[in-house]
Amino acid sequence: MCHALSMDALDISYRLKRLGKTQSQIARDLGVRQGVVSNVIHDRATAHGVASYIAELLGMRVEELWPDRYCFKPRAPMRRARPAKSCIDGEVAP
Repeated sequence: MCHALSMDALDISYRLKRLGKTQSQIARDLGVRQGVVSNVIHDRATAHGVASYIAELLGMRVEELWPDRYCFKPRAPMRRARPAKSCIDGEVAP
């Protein structure tokens, strides 16, 4: 079940800063550009590896930080296809 917390990009940045982590440091840790980290924090881009790393630093799950992006939404049940008729003696099933 996903529920939104009242954390926005400023809250996330503040908590990272309290941990002594900057966006530039996170980018270096992960081998990405700082802009990618910023875009993930501000919910402008999807980079699950970056989001997971940030969530781990904050002791949270990605679903808690970005519930609209990472919340599991079950799909509607798929209709089952009718089983194919078997071919007997070289007949072709319609």
